[in-house]
Amino acid sequence: MSRRSVGWMGVAAIALTVALLLGYDWNNSGLTRSSFQIAQEAPTDIPELTAAEPAISGTYEDPQGNFQIGILDGYGVSSMAGSPLFQSLDGGLAYSVVTVPLETDAPLSDIGLVDLAQTALSNGEGFQTQTFTPVSGGGLQISWSGRFSQGTSPSQPISGVVLAKQQGGEAYLLVVAALEEADLQVAQVVSTLASTLTLL
Repeated sequence: MSRRSVGWMGVAAIALTVALLLGYDWNNSGLTRSSFQIAQEAPTDIPELTAAEPAISGTYEDPQGNFQIGILDGYGVSSMAGSPLFQSLDGGLAYSVVTVPLETDAPLSDIGLVDLAQTALSNGEGFQTQTFTPVSGGGLQISWSGRFSQGTSPSQPISGVVLAKQQGGEAYLLVVAALEEADLQVAQVVSTLASTLTLL
């Protein structure tokens, strides 16, 4: 199998996993590139950086005006289950921002945020939250793990991080998911994206 084929299989796998986490209905496909807006396009001559130093090529603006987040250089953008989906072209990593309405605008405890992430993303196969740490400016960084399986192929480990933040009566979950070969990129990707996530 060619390197390109493996890459595109990886993209499909990671996109499917994020879709499962989001509870995506494949029978009612909403994939579209027209439902997002890219503001602040960066120059195209950004030097190629290592995986440990992801570059931002633009800014995604939520159509409802709730948040903005950076678009990593070389990532495709689509919409899935009402949330944006950003996918690496080399097939190992994807991320999304999920908005979760709350019953109250009272601040959630750390455990409350972890429970919220577990409940909101429980459609993911074997999704389990792991450790969590508070982040500056409020919110939690929650590590998670799971499995990805498709057809008769052996299942693959998959892992990532959820950055959970609350603003009033809504919580925002930045979900980063990586196949095993890309898991070393997750920490730097989360650090880069966290600095670009703005709740409006």
